[in-house]
Amino acid sequence: MGKIYLKDYPGTDDRSRLAAALLYMRENPGTTLIVEPGVYNITSPRARETQRRVMNGDFGDNPEEIMFTPQFEYDVGLDFRGHRNSTLEGYGATFLVDGFMETVSISECENVTVRGITVDHKRKPYSKGVVADIRRDGDVTKGALVFDEPMGELAPRMRQSYYSRRAGRFINGQVRAKELRFIDPHRYECVFRGDGEPEEGDEAYFSHTFHSRPAIFIYKAVNTVLEDVTIHNHPGMGITGQESRDIVINRLRIVPSDGDRVSTNTDATHFCACRGLLRFDGCRFEGQGDDATNVHTYYYVVKSHGANTVFLTVTSPDGPHGMKLLCPQTGDRLELVEKETLLPVDTYRVVGVEPDPEAWGCTVTLDRDLPDDLDRYCFADPDEVPHVEFVNSTARNHHARSILIKSRTCLIENCDISFVFESPVKIAAEGGWEEGINTEYAVVRGCRFTDNGTLANGCGGVTVRMEAEKPSLAHGTVVIEDNVIDCPGCEHGLILENVRRAEVRRNSIVSAGDPIVVGEGVELITE
Repeated sequence: MGKIYLKDYPGTDDRSRLAAALLYMRENPGTTLIVEPGVYNITSPRARETQRRVMNGDFGDNPEEIMFTPQFEYDVGLDFRGHRNSTLEGYGATFLVDGFMETVSISECENVTVRGITVDHKRKPYSKGVVADIRRDGDVTKGALVFDEPMGELAPRMRQSYYSRRAGRFINGQVRAKELRFIDPHRYECVFRGDGEPEEGDEAYFSHTFHSRPAIFIYKAVNTVLEDVTIHNHPGMGITGQESRDIVINRLRIVPSDGDRVSTNTDATHFCACRGLLRFDGCRFEGQGDDATNVHTYYYVVKSHGANTVFLTVTSPDGPHGMKLLCPQTGDRLELVEKETLLPVDTYRVVGVEPDPEAWGCTVTLDRDLPDDLDRYCFADPDEVPHVEFVNSTARNHHARSILIKSRTCLIENCDISFVFESPVKIAAEGGWEEGINTEYAVVRGCRFTDNGTLANGCGGVTVRMEAEKPSLAHGTVVIEDNVIDCPGCEHGLILENVRRAEVRRNSIVSAGDPIVVGEGVELITE
């Protein structure tokens, strides 16, 4: 076990100095790197060119279609590939990224810990402005958007967010500036449409990408610990995990830079096909363009099959989110799942796997023969979802859901979630995204949910359902107890569908409509 200091490593720039220190750590397992307080510029020609091309409109209206593919080439800022028992401590250290890249890659390694670092961008991956010159023309609201930094006429505008200084929160997520007319790089004229209208002086944010590389990528890593890490913004997600085991995240902060209201362009964190334990403790999420976390595996699609073999692939519109080929592992269970209901009907054991990267899939050999009518089914791997613990954490003022769970078991406890457009907790496999799996046992306890679910048909507390073509009681048991749900602007506090047993105890619920909605066939236990 040794300790090294970044100041002792020369280089042509901060990224090369960090690379030299990380190389030493890889060759000397058990090393701790101390990154002294300061601002470190993390960049590369390719990263800057990628950002320039996005902002120039070279990748079109939706850069994700080019940037978020397995073929897209990108650079990594700090690469932990191959490390064993490495620790990076960077309290007071800010990694200021210039361009679009994967800032930290914790891939194919064991026992890596990262503490104390902050990730920010020199040119934010969004444009910030203010609403100006509001005027009414009959039923039409017209106005202007005046941006701080220049934004090209063809710069993609993937997500719009409007922050009401008067209300201290985002305006309902359906308001949009339409019929945008480019005046100059700082000003657009527009018509405002949707639910809610901004006022003069409200802040406007245009994100220029959806998915791209994350700030931190955890891939095929075992026993990863992140502590006291801050991510202010990123052109994709904050943290993405794929095919990793045992991830502990303590006191993570994914929050806007000082003076701004948005952070990551999409999910703050997203984990697919991970195993073991995934634990969030004492974390804070604010201003991201999508969920605080989404935890799931994928429904594997059958492309061809023999008696006991299947060629499986992932056809989810955005997956796998690490843009790496995903396959079950030998020894895993594979559940046969009805596509219409997402209900598992049988279980097999994987005895062999042959990956085929060019075909974006794998041939899987199972322990016994399959039914003939496989067109009705897909497969899910219950061994590639972790037990999730999301505790003692806060989330506020962001799009979509806060905690989206598609894992077999989870504990959500002592959390405070407010001003979230959709349900703050959602336990729901989603057939449209081909993200699963059904949950067997979930606990939501001792949380406070305030003014959430403001979109149409929203839910202010907890939603439990299966997003499938036909209903089924695919979930097992959910326990919801000792929560305070204060959502007078939302119809319901709890929506409980597609679950066999719901234990609901000692919750305080204020809502505009029925506080609890219970689906057909659900056994409801109350006190």
